[in-house]
Amino acid sequence: MKRINLTTILFLSGLVIFSCNKEDEQNDEFIYPLSVGNSWEYLRELNLYFYPDSTVEYPAYEDTLTISADISVSVTGAVFLNDTLETIEVINSTLDSANTYTGKHYYKNDDEGLYIYAYIPSGTIYPRKQEQSSILFKGMEFDDFHQLSNFVHQLSPNSRILLDSIRFEVPPVKTLQYPIEIGAQWTYREDNDPWRMDKLVADQKIVELEIGTFDCYEIKWLYDFDHDGIWDDDIWIIDYLSTKGLIQRNITILRMIEMTTYGFTGRYFDGFDIYTLTELNVEE
Repeated sequence: MKRINLTTILFLSGLVIFSCNKEDEQNDEFIYPLSVGNSWEYLRELNLYFYPDSTVEYPAYEDTLTISADISVSVTGAVFLNDTLETIEVINSTLDSANTYTGKHYYKNDDEGLYIYAYIPSGTIYPRKQEQSSILFKGMEFDDFHQLSNFVHQLSPNSRILLDSIRFEVPPVKTLQYPIEIGAQWTYREDNDPWRMDKLVADQKIVELEIGTFDCYEIKWLYDFDHDGIWDDDIWIIDYLSTKGLIQRNITILRMIEMTTYGFTGRYFDGFDIYTLTELNVEE
């Protein structure tokens, strides 16, 4: 297995934090804890598994690649957008050997849920390629799995740009619906934006990490890339969330096709992008 160290940014378009109690499937009291000083550290691992034969539906993988990153997230305080709308700023940052890269995101709670109103994209770092190649997924071409994974859970296709920096969500995006209850489902992005996405509170589970054990809700992101009204079975995201915040995020994308400047190689692979909490400081 190859391993490449990399620094990158965790974009929190889907971050939600709430109480999880296995004896109570609904929490009417929870409000996203945006206390100044709250912070989280994550290890991000992008894992690629290559097929020996693209005709096999469930192959025994023949080759793997893992890329890792360390990510920091912190709540900094209140910010007024356009001098009128009060939001809470969350900064995501990473330190390269010579540079610090940051992204900023602006949230607001109301009675119906947690909404993201705007964000400032951050820079990213990725290993330099020795040869020109790309991947194809659902008719779209990307430079690499890292770019595709960021696109499916971070991009805001209909965002508007102010001063070439702040990108506003129009309308604001509901990243978490209140109250929290098993079976709750809501629209995260409308069809043609650029595709339909929902979020579903699927289950409650215990997640065991090196830093501790967490009672979590399991939130599944659903995709309809081809606009056929059926949720796709080759792409999904699962968030595990507790009173402490985002504990783990698992991004799964299956049957991508490798391409080069000369065309298709015929090589298929699956990708798994995992964020795991390694340290936290959260005021409850």
